[in-house]
Amino acid sequence: MKITVDLNDEQIAFLLRALDWPEEKRDELAQAWLLLADEAWVSWLSGGKRYTSLSEQYTDWIEKIYNRFLPDDPPSVDRLSNSFNVPYGQAQYMARVLKERNTAEWRDKALTELKERLSEKEKKITSEEWRDVDKADINMSKSAAIQLERIIWDLYRQSPEDVDIPSRSGWGDLTAVKITVGTLKKVCEHLRKKKEE
Repeated sequence: MKITVDLNDEQIAFLLRALDWPEEKRDELAQAWLLLADEAWVSWLSGGKRYTSLSEQYTDWIEKIYNRFLPDDPPSVDRLSNSFNVPYGQAQYMARVLKERNTAEWRDKALTELKERLSEKEKKITSEEWRDVDKADINMSKSAAIQLERIIWDLYRQSPEDVDIPSRSGWGDLTAVKITVGTLKKVCEHLRKKKEE
């Protein structure tokens, strides 16, 4: 059976903004969104999925949205609060729960991001124009910064005198890291060794 449902322009515009989808994919987004909504309602009405609390229900729905529309993005307090209009405290709880459910997956994605950021910066600092630079600034997600912190800690335990602890500052889900060139090179070497193991 085929049923046609229309989303109005305002609803589509909201979804495009909230999910950061390009305008040219509006029809694809509308179709996928309606399928997701249909699955949620049929599952609930048929008794296939019963929730013990609204928090559990909302978290499950948000997880489905991330899986379907944002598979490469870790759950973000900023997105939940600002784009999905979830109250900030609840957004913090939901983001934490969702990240814990997919810890290995998000850790791998954060590590991939970290490697990309470090690789970009390592290429720059080995160029002639960066020869006299002592420290490098690198912007990354909080998740990637946590992976960097773990690596720095491993290196520090092995040889504390050879590691300078980077400074960090944050803004939302972004972290700015200031790291010495020597420590940056050690982190990159460490990552290359891990890849070879």
